[in-house]
Order: sequence, then C-alpha cells, then structure tokens
Amino acid sequence: MARRVSRPLPAVAVPRTKPRMWSRKQARGRLPAGTSVDLLAAAQPVAVAVDNPRVVGTGDVAFRRIVERISRATRSVDIRAFLWRDDAAGNVFGEAVLAAAERGAQVTIHKDRIAAVYEYAGGNKQSFFHKRVDPVRGVQAWFLGAVFRKKGSFKQRPNALAAAILAHPGIRVEHHRKRFDHSKVYVVDDEWMCLGSMGIGDNHLHDWVDLMVELDGAEHVARLRQRMAGDDEFDPSRGIDFLVHSREAHRPRTCPMLTHRLALIDSARTALTIEMAYLGDRRFTQALARAVVRGVEVTLVTSARADVLGNVNRATCDTLRRLTGAPDHLRIVLLPRMVHSKVVVIDHRVVDIGSANFTRISHGVYDEINLYADHTPFAHSVEREIARHAIDGVVVDDRVRYRRLASGVENAIMAYQSRKGG
Repeated sequence: MARRVSRPLPAVAVPRTKPRMWSRKQARGRLPAGTSVDLLAAAQPVAVAVDNPRVVGTGDVAFRRIVERISRATRSVDIRAFLWRDDAAGNVFGEAVLAAAERGAQVTIHKDRIAAVYEYAGGNKQSFFHKRVDPVRGVQAWFLGAVFRKKGSFKQRPNALAAAILAHPGIRVEHHRKRFDHSKVYVVDDEWMCLGSMGIGDNHLHDWVDLMVELDGAEHVARLRQRMAGDDEFDPSRGIDFLVHSREAHRPRTCPMLTHRLALIDSARTALTIEMAYLGDRRFTQALARAVVRGVEVTLVTSARADVLGNVNRATCDTLRRLTGAPDHLRIVLLPRMVHSKVVVIDHRVVDIGSANFTRISHGVYDEINLYADHTPFAHSVEREIARHAIDGVVVDDRVRYRRLASGVENAIMAYQSRKGG
C-alpha cells in the first residue's frame, strides 16, 4: 500500500522510531582509509552571493533558459551533452548553436559516441550526430531493447542542420570517440554555466523530471576546468566547488568523487533529501541505511518505474526499508514519471547536484561533473523544487515489489558495464 503526496514534503523533523539494526558488518560499513566522514562538522558555512548559484528547474523552463543564453553568446559556447536526439528539441538547440557560430562565437561540443545506443533505443530513436549505426552499437541497441522492451531503430534519417554544424569552421564537435563522458554542462562566454541532469531531447522537455542549476562568474568556469584537468583537489572550504570523475585526470580504478559523495552522506546529522534517477550501488545504499539508523531524516524521490534499471531501483528501495526497519523518518516517494535528476541535499545546507547517479558505472567508468555548494538559501530552493516534483508521487508504506529475475539481469548488465570501474 502507498499514500499519495497531497502537499509538498515539509523540511521539518518527524517522529522517529527506533530502527531495526542489520548485520554488524553492514552497520559498521566504512569509507576508504583516510576519508573524513564529518565534512560538514569541520567546515563553517562559506559566504557566497545570495543569488548564486540558482535553481533553473526542469523541462521546458530549463531548456528555454539554456537556449536563451546560447542565443546571446558573443565569444564562446562549450557544451558537454551525453544525449542529443534528432527531434524538435534537438533541432531547436542545434539552430541556436549554429546561429551563435554564425555570429562569431567559438563553439565546442563534446558528444560521446557511447550514448548513441540510448539514442537509437529511446525517444524518437533518432540520433542528432551519430547517423551511421556501426555493428557494435547496433547489437548493443538491440540488446537494450530486448532487455528493457525498447525496440531500437537502425534507420537513421539524415539531418541537414547536423551536417551544417559538423561542417562549420567555427564549431568543433568531438563525437567520434567513445569517451564515456556522461556529464551535462552548458557554458556560455566563459562566465555562465548551467549543469545538472538534462540532456537534449523532447523527453527531457515534456516527460522526464530533471533538475538544472545555473552559476555566474568566470572564476567558477575556470575552477571547473581546473578540476576537470586534475590540476587541483576538491576543496569544500571554497563554498562552491566541483566533484569530478575524469578518466584522463584520475588514475585507473580510482574515483575521488565517490569518496567525497559518500563522506558527505556520512556527514549528515539531521536530514538528507535525495532525488535520484538510478540506484543500485551498494556503497550508497549502505551509506543511506547508516544515516537512517543514526536518526537522520532521509527522503528519497525516484521513479516508480525507471526507463532502465527499473527493477534494480525498486529492489534498492525495498532493501533500504528492510535493512533499516522502515522507520517514520525514512520516506521513499515514487513518481509516475521518469525521474532523471541526480541531487543530494545534506542537512538543508549543502547541495551535491549534477550528472552522477548512485551506480557503479557513474563512479568508475563514466566521466561525471557535479556541483558542490555549501549555501543554505540555495539548498532550501533545491529542496522546494524537489518537493514540487514529489507532489505527483506516492509515499511507500509497504514492501516495494519488483521482479527478481529482471533485477538480476539488470544487475548483471550493470556489473558488466562497470567491470573496468573503481
């Protein structure tokens, strides 16, 4: 049984029941050696501009904001997009990019070839840039369709706009390599950026729940590039910084981003508000369970049925309830729409938001970029946005049902994809 959320989820303490403990090994799970588990207690809030960063939102609002900023670009546009579909949204975005280049702005587009598989199997099944379906991608798209019941299309229609972008001397498109770049970042004139979970396609505008935020300041753009290059370590004392996993900058089978994200969850003392597309990494499941056991109010918003890994998501929710005894201060909200956001708010103060899911592939295989902001007003605005999304969901108060065989298959696929990860 479950009850519908009829009002925004309040950010207040709720009555707490004593949770049931699980195995001693799980209860005493530890982060890698040398990791601080009390980042928030050790740091003081850092003074940053009240209106920076800001919540942009989801759907059409966020899409129009990004396109509007690109339409005003005068010097440069830098785009990192995992998905770019050849549909109405993809072409509107392409027209804005081409117009910026025609005005003299230097445009750089990082578009990963590995995402073509998802473009062939989802949405209108048309990729904006990857029109040639090579055998490997074709087999992967077929397999994805067979497992997740999303029949792919290998008949890609030519697109004159995409061809014009590829041929333009002022636009550099990196789309031939399988870079494993899962990030979603849009930078204009080296002084404004928008990042979060939104790709380029109609489903992100009309069907999926995403969460995008924007940030002003050339110093933040420079800091992001410094972090992506591996030239400096993550520094929470800055107030605003970036959590990054880069296959080029970091040693193989390592992911500092994973260590810091787990440490932030273990730092929580009062509340964790999470809106997450994909679950399944046991390290995060156990970190959330530890938080519940020590009395932290945990709210997890995710899809009732995700587009992929739907059974793994539901199994993770059920496991979390089972391991903790499902006390009142653990609330799991399942939305009827696809939740594609990747955001964690710690103690109504610190925000971790970007492209990284709670999966092994995000912390060992994919390049990911998340914003870290120690900024209470911003954290409150993010929580209000999540609460608006949660109105359409139901709060779980019983077992979360899932298909065990399908969950096993999905786990096996994720394990195979993550086999080279840390």
